Amino acid sequence: MKKRLLSISVFIIYCAILIKVMVFKDMPTIQIGQLMLNFSGTNAGHGPNFVPFKTILPYLLGHKGLIIAGINLIGNIALLVPIGFLVPFINQKLNWKIILFIAIVAGLSIELPQVALGVGIFDIDDILLNALGVMVGYWAFLIFARWLRSKNYKAIIAVTTIIIIVSASALYAIYPKDQPLMNDRNIVKNINSDNKTEISQGNDPCNGTGGTGQIIEVANNSINIRRNDGVVQTIKFTNGTTIKNSMGAVTKADLKIGNRVTLVIDESETASFILVCNSR
Repeated sequence: MKKRLLSISVFIIYCAILIKVMVFKDMPTIQIGQLMLNFSGTNAGHGPNFVPFKTILPYLLGHKGLIIAGINLIGNIALLVPIGFLVPFINQKLNWKIILFIAIVAGLSIELPQVALGVGIFDIDDILLNALGVMVGYWAFLIFARWLRSKNYKAIIAVTTIIIIVSASALYAIYPKDQPLMNDRNIVKNINSDNKTEISQGNDPCNGTGGTGQIIEVANNSINIRRNDGVVQTIKFTNGTTIKNSMGAVTKADLKIGNRVTLVIDESETASFILVCNSR
């Protein structure tokens, strides 16, 4: 009984963390090398996706960059794995069909509140990835239970050690070491919060991600970009806007249709920093 109560308590706590991270996007900016990614945006303004694999396929084909693809695909799966692992501890009589139903409900429980609260859009592919994560967790539980019954403690210790090492390595690689963690909701995708990142000549300052989007129109004090999610957005800039490419500082005259850019913007969609990616 005590073990079951402990499992329920851990399950509830993890669900609360999951809601905070996946529903409300309350998470710090992630840094990978020079690239900084922020996932705390609100509703992107485009319609929901009800077509399976419409979102997943471009990621798998590498159209949005391997880093962004990996974070979106693996993240949506990995964060739901503990749910599939913990549920059987609460009730070990559950079969795979019930777990699959729970997996789908878990995905819906993340997607629907985002729509209702206006903090995200509905995407069937997110539900598929979340459900897969729950099923992976359930399969991991079955293997763990089998090892436990056969008293294969060496395998349990080895796998647990590998998971801890991989998780710790990922956290060390992702989070900034020289600056505090950031949670600025105005950053779309940033290179460095103080806009002083040194960029080596010839390197792609956007690290192969393709940036926030592609410029489709240039005006005197604004640009229109088609973001990676397909939405066309008008971005204003001022004389104080910093503009750089792989060679260093440039002017607004160097912004051309077809350029892919990474942006830092504020609530009024005015850019404080524009980074021009290398041609892909």
